[in-house]
Amino acid sequence: MLRSHWNALAVGDRVLVHDPDDPTHQLVAGVITAVSVTAGANEVDVKVATNGKASRTIRPQRLAVHSDPVDLDEECWRCDRPHR
Repeated sequence: MLRSHWNALAVGDRVLVHDPDDPTHQLVAGVITAVSVTAGANEVDVKVATNGKASRTIRPQRLAVHSDPVDLDEECWRCDRPHR
């Protein structure tokens, strides 16, 4: 995610996150639960639930997050292809 889009995220925004606990880095849906404004890129907490498990909160890196719906012009090395 571009830094300008990342820093514009707000509590309640929906995102897609590459699950850090999944070896394939599957995309999972999440909701922003907290934003900490910092110099440079903000820090965000995202509540996610995967495979019917209880939800958990993660603090992903900016480049592991996509807008929801996905920006069709965005490229992602984790997805290994453009979202087209």
